[in-house]
Amino acid sequence: MLILAFLLSTIALIFQSIFLPHISILAFSPFLALALLRGTFHQALWLSCISGCIMDLISNDPMGVHALNYTLVAAILFKTRRHFLYDEPFHLSLLTAFFSFLSTIFQVLILFLFDRRVPVQGRWAIADFFGMPVIDGLYAFVWFAGPLALYSKQKKMWDLFWIKRKRASRTSH
Repeated sequence: MLILAFLLSTIALIFQSIFLPHISILAFSPFLALALLRGTFHQALWLSCISGCIMDLISNDPMGVHALNYTLVAAILFKTRRHFLYDEPFHLSLLTAFFSFLSTIFQVLILFLFDRRVPVQGRWAIADFFGMPVIDGLYAFVWFAGPLALYSKQKKMWDLFWIKRKRASRTSH
């Protein structure tokens, strides 16, 4: 399931960079939220670092900023995973919004440490700190919850098919 989520994030990142370059959706936030919910602590940190490295390759920020950002947010949010269910679309969306909110805060702080001037205006603060996490949560609900629910249902049906087939072959002998 994490491989499918990674592919969905990568496709969303490509679509975002081609069609909507001015909108700053965090393409990997639903994938990382799912990694927090389904993986171990070490897996979540490694997947966060890898996703951040991919973002570092396509951004204008100093190398390692996104990797550090995503890894720190994953480390902080890992303990909160017990409050969320990985198979509930609303929970995935909510954790994605939390991830996006914390990531935005850490991004500003990390860029400040690298002596980058981040223009902080009232409209920017409202849009990026509050609006974009909501949009990221909606993005997770639409782009991830549907395909992942469909994948889970298909996998369950496939497993059920093979279980019934094994039972039928045992009884026919």
